[in-house]
Order: sequence, then structure tokens, then C-alpha cells
Amino acid sequence: MPGGLPVKVRSAAEAIRPFRWRISLTYALTVIEDLLELSYPWATGLAINGLLAQDYRMAAPVMIAWLLHTAVGCARQMYDTRLYTKIYNVIVVDTVVRQRQAGIEPTAVAARSTMSREFVAFFEKDMPVVINAVVGIVGSAAILFYYDLLIGAAAALLFVPVAVINRNYMRLSLALNASLNNQLEQEVRVIDGAQPQAVMDHFTDVRTWRIRLSDADARNWTIIEALSMVVFVLVLVRVAYLPNPEAGTIFAIFFYVWRLMEKLDLSPQIVQQLMRLKDIRRRIEAGMPIEAIGAELEREGVDKRPSQ
Repeated sequence: MPGGLPVKVRSAAEAIRPFRWRISLTYALTVIEDLLELSYPWATGLAINGLLAQDYRMAAPVMIAWLLHTAVGCARQMYDTRLYTKIYNVIVVDTVVRQRQAGIEPTAVAARSTMSREFVAFFEKDMPVVINAVVGIVGSAAILFYYDLLIGAAAALLFVPVAVINRNYMRLSLALNASLNNQLEQEVRVIDGAQPQAVMDHFTDVRTWRIRLSDADARNWTIIEALSMVVFVLVLVRVAYLPNPEAGTIFAIFFYVWRLMEKLDLSPQIVQQLMRLKDIRRRIEAGMPIEAIGAELEREGVDKRPSQ
């Protein structure tokens, strides 16, 4: 790009490396939030049992956890916004200048600058969801083992089929996201051309790729829901045979079972976001033109055409 300042070619990881300790702080605060949230059912169960026994002091743990969670969450969200907007500025400037110097056409660079925002948004918005899901799944399973070994084992049985399902989903999701992003990179050029048929074809293809992604996500979610129902019935039967369970304990057990299943339901969405991030990172780092990405997809055996 004539007259442009020289920019050091670097990966997205190198671009965010100077911020790694500040990012680590945001994730540490996220883990603290999630652990406090995880304590709610246990603390509420204590409060229920305490109030039934006329011991009002047992309501204190849930109130303390709630107050701490609110304070940490407020501080983290305010800090996150300041940090990640700064990281986005660094990455998007580097992406635009470097790729224009490399001769990538402006329409593709414009699309990739938007994708850069998605790349940073993953660390700001999606990564806390991933952390929350991991803490919720592992923490809930561990606490269920604490309450009853058989209930904990039944819940843990869900992990194996869910892991297998999502492992198979990863390659499909990566291929679909790559094809969608290929189409989005052409959007500015199509709009600039203002040819009615080309515009219609472009947005029809974008719609089709989004539908295929949504359908794949829905299929995974449905399978996980069906498995969760089986486990829930097993837990119901087991609770019926617990020796003298207290009301607060039963409440906590079912709350943790629901929490575990709720977080497992997020796994297809998380896999899809991770694969989208992988494809976006490849684009903003390598500076590949659309044709090169298409060729790479063909080598991987991916169908580039949207099926109707």
C-alpha cells in the first residue's frame, strides 16, 4: 500500500500477548464469579434446612455469596469493556494495514476487519461462557458426588456421549463456518456491484449456510437433551430411595442436576463458536485471498456449495 507505514506481520496470538496478564485477570474474576454462583444451590439448601429448624443464621451464606457475586461481576464487566476495546483497536489496525500492503482486495479486508471484532468478542463474551460451562459442569458433578455417589455417577455418565457427539461435530462446524465466511467476504463487492441477481444469490447463499449451521446445532442439542432426560429419570428414582433426605438437600440435588444439564446444552453452541474463531483467526493472520481459502477447503474435502 503506497505511503503506508510498515507493519510487523504477526499472528493474532502475538497481537494480544502484551495484554495476557490483564486478560488472565478478567478470567480469574470470571472463575470467582462462577464459583460463587455454583455455591447458590448449596447455600440455599442450608438456608432451607436452617429455617425449617428455626435457625435463621443459616440464611447468611447465600446472602454473602450473592453480594460477593454481584460486586465481582460489576467490577469485571466494567474492566472487560475497557480492556477488550483496546485489544480490538490493536488487532483491527494491524489486520487492515498489513493485508492491504499484501495486496488483498479492499472488500475482503473490510469483511476481515469486521471478523476481527468477532475474534476479540470471543475472548470478551464467549470465553466467559466457556469458563462458566466448564465450572458448572465439573463443579455440579463434583457436588452431586458429595451428596450421593450413585447420583454423581449417573450425572457423570453424560460426559462420555456428549464428548463423542461434539468431537464429531467439530469438523462439520469448521467447514460450515469457513464456507459462510467465504460468502461474507464477498458481500461488499456484491453490494458495490448492485446487480439484482448477484445480490439475491449472495444473500440466499448466506441464509443457506446459516440454516445449515443452525440445523447442525439443533441436531446436537436434541441428542444431548434426550440423554439428559434419561439421566434425570435415574436421579428421580435414586432420590426416592435416599435415607431420610432433608428438603434443602433434595432442592440442592435437583438444582445441580439442572445446572449440569443446562451447561451441557451449551456445548454445541460453544463448539460452533470455537470453530468460527479458528476460521476467522486463519483469515486475519494468513491474509489469504478467498480463492486460496476455497482451495484449502477443497483439499480438506469440504463441499463449498450451499445445499438447498
